[in-house]
Amino acid sequence: MSDTEKKLSRLDLNLLIPLSVLLKERNISRAAEQLCISQSGMSKTLHRLRELFDDPLFYRTNRGIIPTLRAQELELLLPDVLAALENIMKRSSFEPETNNKSFNISVPAILSHAITLPLINQLVKQAPNIRLNEQQITLNPLPLLESGALDFVVHFQKPIDDNFEATYLGQVIPVIYAKRDHPLFAEEVTLKDCLKYKFVEFLVKSGDQVLLENPLNKLLFGEKNVKTTIVTSSQMHILIEVMENSDYLFIGSNLLMTSKLINKQIKPIYKFPSKENKHFDLFLISHNRVINSEAHQWLKQMFISSSLELAKQYKNTTTL
Repeated sequence: MSDTEKKLSRLDLNLLIPLSVLLKERNISRAAEQLCISQSGMSKTLHRLRELFDDPLFYRTNRGIIPTLRAQELELLLPDVLAALENIMKRSSFEPETNNKSFNISVPAILSHAITLPLINQLVKQAPNIRLNEQQITLNPLPLLESGALDFVVHFQKPIDDNFEATYLGQVIPVIYAKRDHPLFAEEVTLKDCLKYKFVEFLVKSGDQVLLENPLNKLLFGEKNVKTTIVTSSQMHILIEVMENSDYLFIGSNLLMTSKLINKQIKPIYKFPSKENKHFDLFLISHNRVINSEAHQWLKQMFISSSLELAKQYKNTTTL
């Protein structure tokens, strides 16, 4: 504890209001009336103020009370002190149009194009000064949410700890993509047909510098990796360019189907029938420390509205 904290720990902030009223009224009876306390109670309060500041503070006269030099000094300082205390107690208002707050989020790299990009597009329109910093996903993001290093995490696993809030965003389904003039589009495609071709793969790297297994692979193939991967990269545009110049296939999520830009270059060639229930549930996770933050709750709603719009777009895409 600092010296200032030690000194202030002995200060009863409740005494500052009676002092302020006494300085304005220059009369103990009127001050007591203003504070809705008895005159004897006001006298006791004045006694505590004198002990606190080690000064008489006021002298009685025929016209009421007059402040000492120390009280006059306090009279000059009190308005700023009370205003500062009011600001401490008052929850700051959040105006998206003008606010320049910075948020740290983490989204799985394989979903960043489908989730982060639409969110940024919304921010550009509604909150152009908001700064969004996307960080790599970690194996266990909860400590980073707890410490404040991250504000929100999009994750496949719902935490069981009550200190965290998880909001359902939707489902992620593995889909195999190919260039638009791929030979397989000439026939009815099965998973077995796709496995005859080589694949490009998105490199999933955690913030811990750990290479992670693409979760869509496990959904698509189970525990066995039966596909042949020929190119691996963490850059989506590189994978797409390789696909455009080859017959290689790519495993992504169904959410990529909503991207007009990507669908100009590649398109889905195989996805599981809905009855096979091959999907991940996706959650937006935050720590309860931000539950009363107007800014964080606003961004949370942006995430939710963005995911709803994504679901709507996905529903309107042409099914295979």
